[in-house]
Amino acid sequence: MIASARLALLALLTALLLSACVSPAWDDHDYALKAGKTAESAVSAVRFARSAVAYRDRMTGPYAEVVLTEAVQDLSSVNDQFGGVQPPSDASDRIRDEVLRLTEKAESEVEDLLIQERRDGVKDPKAAARELDRLASELSDFAEKHK
Repeated sequence: MIASARLALLALLTALLLSACVSPAWDDHDYALKAGKTAESAVSAVRFARSAVAYRDRMTGPYAEVVLTEAVQDLSSVNDQFGGVQPPSDASDRIRDEVLRLTEKAESEVEDLLIQERRDGVKDPKAAARELDRLASELSDFAEKHK
């Protein structure tokens, strides 16, 4: 009897922990607002990374690595958090695909720059800054569209 009570408690705790990973979106409007906020957060991280690349000549290598590492971690967190939000409809699926495409592209781009920085430095800082500007602009446009 005691063993089955422990098993039931363990099952309940497991269910609660797993359900805590999913954030609800009550309707399409709520989901779009969450997607817009996700894009805004990603814009901040991308601009942070852009500063490290554009002004690399004014900072030490280890500091540039820290900045890029923080940006990658922020983008990863943004992706993980929004990825746990369940889309309420097919229309929301399209919004989800679009925002995750943008945020995952940003994360990948910043990760690549971090790898370059750790090796021999960013190969083409001007081109990297332009690409980050473009990504920040796309994310910002998405955020404005979903306010």
